[in-house]
Amino acid sequence: MAIVHEAATVRTATVRREPRKPPGLASAPRPADAIVLGYLAVAATLVAAGHDRVPHWWAYLLAYTAMAAAVLLLIAAQARRPDVTALSVLRTAYPVVLAPLAYSLVGPTVLVVHGRYLDTAMNAFEAAVWGSHPSLWLDGLVRRPLTELLYAAYMSYYLYIVVPPVLLILRRRLDALERLVTTVSAAVYTCYLGFLVLPVRGPVHSLAGQLDPPVLTGYVLAPAQQFLMAHADPAGTCFPSAHVAGAWAAVLAIRRVWGRAAFRRLLLPTVLLTVSVVYTRYHYTADVAAGLVVALAADALVSRMRGPVSGEWAGAPR
Repeated sequence: MAIVHEAATVRTATVRREPRKPPGLASAPRPADAIVLGYLAVAATLVAAGHDRVPHWWAYLLAYTAMAAAVLLLIAAQARRPDVTALSVLRTAYPVVLAPLAYSLVGPTVLVVHGRYLDTAMNAFEAAVWGSHPSLWLDGLVRRPLTELLYAAYMSYYLYIVVPPVLLILRRRLDALERLVTTVSAAVYTCYLGFLVLPVRGPVHSLAGQLDPPVLTGYVLAPAQQFLMAHADPAGTCFPSAHVAGAWAAVLAIRRVWGRAAFRRLLLPTVLLTVSVVYTRYHYTADVAAGLVVALAADALVSRMRGPVSGEWAGAPR
């Protein structure tokens, strides 16, 4: 009996010494992984198939391969060390961290499918729907204070992508962060594929010579954003509007994470952002409509895959 008791004591102590695996940190692939890796695979396939339209096409294949390898290494590292909080955070947030790099690779490859921009067809569509071009209608409303306000709304997009994830990290809500990141990633990476399928440069280019005034003037934010667009924004990345899709996807995810009160507070700024993408002449109304559809679809898809958000940081110290 003493031997049996001693063996049971050793077995219990052994069990107690085993590290408890934190809930919610399984090493299995997550929906956001499928979104990112799926996008990289499709983009690489399109570049390989249309390599004659992409200078230095092999460099983009290497870049996509390196990005995919980095994602897989991160997944493996977090699976081995699920107790490391920094790895868990990066494992959850990396799709939005990777998004600017993926976006920067779109511009040089945007003509891989068609070999040309499709603004002529888009302008014909806008004219068929509206009878004229909305950007030309808005010329009559142009005022310097309004321009500055709507450029501020346009630039607020970056806050939608950065601030909510940071707040969720600071509040240790990893489950909610995963939901937000998955919803936003589903929206923006879908837009990136849309750029390749339907490359358009936007009214600011296609209607040059018809716009009055030819250049919108503001005070500080308007020229700052125009400088960024001229030097850092890839051509042909308009349809669907990633600004509209990303912002509305974030707001819809915020409604599910923080509730309707937060959604109501963000509603007016998000509507202003939506109007701003047309007022600033960067987007067609079709871009806006497609961006809204993408955001709604992303929110609905993630909601079907996930249940209610618990709001607890999985594996947080107690």
